[in-house]
Amino acid sequence: MKIGFFGTPEYSAYLLSELLRHSYEISFVVTNPDKPTGRKQELTPSPVKLLALQSNLPVIQPRSLKNLEIISEILKYPVDINIIYAYGGIIPHEIFSFPKGGSINLHGSLLPEFRGASPVQAAILANYTKTGFTLQYITEELDAGEIISSGEVEITQDDTFGTLIQKITQLGTIEIIRLLKTYKGERFPSKPQDHTKATYCKKIKPEDRKLDFSKTHIELHNQIRAFNPTHICYCEFRGKRLNIYKTKLSSEESLLPFGSLVKLNKKTLGFVCGNKKILILDEVQLENKKVMSGHDFLNGIRLQEGEKLL
Repeated sequence: MKIGFFGTPEYSAYLLSELLRHSYEISFVVTNPDKPTGRKQELTPSPVKLLALQSNLPVIQPRSLKNLEIISEILKYPVDINIIYAYGGIIPHEIFSFPKGGSINLHGSLLPEFRGASPVQAAILANYTKTGFTLQYITEELDAGEIISSGEVEITQDDTFGTLIQKITQLGTIEIIRLLKTYKGERFPSKPQDHTKATYCKKIKPEDRKLDFSKTHIELHNQIRAFNPTHICYCEFRGKRLNIYKTKLSSEESLLPFGSLVKLNKKTLGFVCGNKKILILDEVQLENKKVMSGHDFLNGIRLQEGEKLL
C-alpha cells in the first residue's frame, strides 16, 4: 500500500511516525511552508517536515494546493490512499479524488459536531465531558464527508488542548492502523453524516486569548484550558502582560469586583470572576519572566489591597 500524507503540527507528526513504524510506504508528504518563529523570526519547518526529512520522504510545501503545477506534481506520485490530519489547508477535488481508496481525514470531534478548524478547543469551551475522533472521507464541503468510523474520548476538568489532542491522536492513530490492515484495494465502508445535526467551530484568532473577567469561573477556566499550550490566555497586571497557563476551580466566593486578586492563604492566590466565584492561579508568566507557579507569583509581587487583573 502506498500512502500520501498531509499534516503539519506535532500531533500530526505522531501519526506519521506510527505509520512509518508499522512499515507503511509513504509516497510523499504535504505540509505547510516554514514559518518565522521566536524573537529572531527564523524560518522553522513544521514537525511533520522534520520527521519526513529524517525519514528521506519527498516533502511538498505549497502556499496553496489549488496551484495547477502543485496538483500535477502531487498526482505524479502513485498512491492508494491519502491520509490527512491537521494539514491546515483546503485540498482540491483533483487531489482528494485521485486515490482508489479515497482520502481519509482524522478529525478531532464526533462529527457532525464541531466541523471546522478548532474542534478540540470547542469541546473544552463548551464544558463537555466527552468528545472523540472521526475518520471521514474528504469532500468538497469542509468536514462533511461520509464517516468510516469514530470513537469517544473523555474530557476531565484538568484536560487542556494539549492533553486532549494527545488522547484523540493516540486513539485515532490506533483506529487508522487497524483500518489500513483491512484494506482490499477499494474504499472502506462508510455512512453519510446527518447534516441537520451539524455544528461549527471557528479558527482561533489572537484576540480570543484576552481574558474577560466578567465571565463565569467555568467559562474562564475552560478558555484557559482550551488555549493551552498553543494560544496562552493573558490579561494585564500592573501594566504588564500576565500569561495564565493554568487555573484551578475552587468553592470560594468574593463580593469584590470581578478581576480582583484575592489571597486565600499564604500559598494560594486567586481572582474574582463575574459570578463572584474565585479561580485559583496555578501557573502564570509575567512579562519578561519565566513561567512560575501561582505560589511563586504570590511571593514575588507583594500583593496590595484592591489590586486587579485587567
